[in-house]
Amino acid sequence: MVAVEKLKSTDLFQDLSDQALEAIVGFAAPANFEEGDSIYQLGDDANDLFFLESGRIRFSIGVGNRPDGSGSLILPGKIFGWAALLHEQPRRVATASCLEDSIVHVIPRDKLLELFDKDHEAGYQVMGRLATTIAGDFVSVLSV
Repeated sequence: MVAVEKLKSTDLFQDLSDQALEAIVGFAAPANFEEGDSIYQLGDDANDLFFLESGRIRFSIGVGNRPDGSGSLILPGKIFGWAALLHEQPRRVATASCLEDSIVHVIPRDKLLELFDKDHEAGYQVMGRLATTIAGDFVSVLSV
């Protein structure tokens, strides 16, 4: 089980109440992946959000139908797979694969969105941070 303190230290969840964080901890499920495993691939259904507890993940953004080979690194303590939070984008826009054995906590999209329907403040905070993250990603891609 992932600790509330670890989720609270993430960019996406840092402003949430302890009650909202405890709810997320309650439905997050740990999963072990081995080096070389794919967590998801470009075009997969985006049913889950992920918290990386340990290990390293290669995140390769898709361009059209081609994944970019370089990508970026996801390190422990980070949330990834945010396409799961987009109502109109239920598919993965990147590939996430393990560079080493990793422990990932899987946060089901439907449970998280259900929480946000009940706790509008939590939903507003997370979606605001998500918008900032997406905008930042676009700015860095355009400036390359």
